[in-house]
Amino acid sequence: MMLKNKVLIAVLFLYTSLTFSQSVYVGKYNEISYTSLDSANNAIFVFFKDYYKKIDLETFETDSIKIVVDPQFEFVGCKPLLLNSNYYFVHTQGGIVYKLQNDTIKRIDNSFNHKMQINSNIFVYNDKIVRYGGYGFWSARNFFTYFDADLLEWEAISPVNSKEVPKGTFDGLYILDNDNAYFFNGKSIDDFNKTELYFNNEVWKYNFKLNEWHYLGTSELIDLTNLAYPIRYKKSLLGLYTNGMSIIDLGNNKQTKFKHGKYSHNVIISLQHYFLNDRFYFFSSRPNNSKERNNVYLRSASENEFIGEFISEESFYSNYNLVKGSFYLVAGLLLTALLVNFGFKQFKKKKKIVLLDNGLRYQNKFIEFDKKAMEILKLLVSVEVVSSNKILSIVEEKQYSPAHNERIKVQKLDEINLKIKTLLNFNGDIIQSKKSETDKRIRQYFINKNLFFLSKKDIPK
Repeated sequence: MMLKNKVLIAVLFLYTSLTFSQSVYVGKYNEISYTSLDSANNAIFVFFKDYYKKIDLETFETDSIKIVVDPQFEFVGCKPLLLNSNYYFVHTQGGIVYKLQNDTIKRIDNSFNHKMQINSNIFVYNDKIVRYGGYGFWSARNFFTYFDADLLEWEAISPVNSKEVPKGTFDGLYILDNDNAYFFNGKSIDDFNKTELYFNNEVWKYNFKLNEWHYLGTSELIDLTNLAYPIRYKKSLLGLYTNGMSIIDLGNNKQTKFKHGKYSHNVIISLQHYFLNDRFYFFSSRPNNSKERNNVYLRSASENEFIGEFISEESFYSNYNLVKGSFYLVAGLLLTALLVNFGFKQFKKKKKIVLLDNGLRYQNKFIEFDKKAMEILKLLVSVEVVSSNKILSIVEEKQYSPAHNERIKVQKLDEINLKIKTLLNFNGDIIQSKKSETDKRIRQYFINKNLFFLSKKDIPK
């Protein structure tokens, strides 16, 4: 019987070792308040009502430390942050800040619970506790505040070098990458109905060194139903879903999708999980054992064990403003070209004779012509040469003899020449004639087209 028990224990140990390379019991799920990663000391802290556990990630050894809690302090309403090896607890609604000093959680701020930054993004940057956005009083914030460790009050950060700022958001996601912070997947308040909120699909980047906002584009909604806290994976966020996972890299605008790995489907969705030194550290229970579903274990897995097969890669956000900008640029260039062309035409008009329906205009002067004279002029400017018979057909009168009609033609051409000479203050004839090269009996007329500004409507079909 003892041999049988030993074999059973050995099998269970072997199963546990094969299933999870490292594992340690943490506590009851309904007793855990928060978890936090201390990357500098390679440890994870798990906070309970009146004590916390420190788990060494190299040995998986656990230390339990009793704490004294301020009577007004509640873990549920505060977010733990590790700053300079000290734990702070920032109220998720307003300005209250607690600090773990020795074994006691004490309030240290000179602020109050103003409830104007509910569900804001809270993080540590440049040795300061920073928060962005948040909801309060039927509106959402779109600015940063930081906790001044000397004044023990909150101060604002002004985006002085920005040309544009985002709409206020809350309950969103962020990625901190050196001096850049990316914000997305938040909620905003409708401008016209303050009781209505909507998913804000805009993606923004803020550079803390330059104090400058940049709009990046729009993205699809990330459903956090299956993982309340996406895992900070290198410089990206890793989100778990029913059928797989996706890694969001905003620095390179990529969303890469994978299948579940060996262990990624076993995580407890309401707890925060971590990636450190090329390994994932996650909390799970044993779902197949109903007696142990409330028991929480911290487990470890390599990247290959946690991340499954590659599925696809695509852009995370799309910037239609770039498309719009390109359209506006092309439209602007086209408009400029049209304006230049119009201006050039206007300039040419000033230097040349313009044909009107009832006469000619040159600069600021106008001289009137009858309908037949204008028909002759438009015919002359439309072709290289015009035969005498074509001009004659315009002016001839059927009741007169051919000789008389010839005189009428010559008089009309002389009249046109005289008026144009007067208009231009020019001595020579504008309409000239020559004999046809193919038939010397035929006289042809031509005009200097360079003197005229011509458009399509001026040329007869």
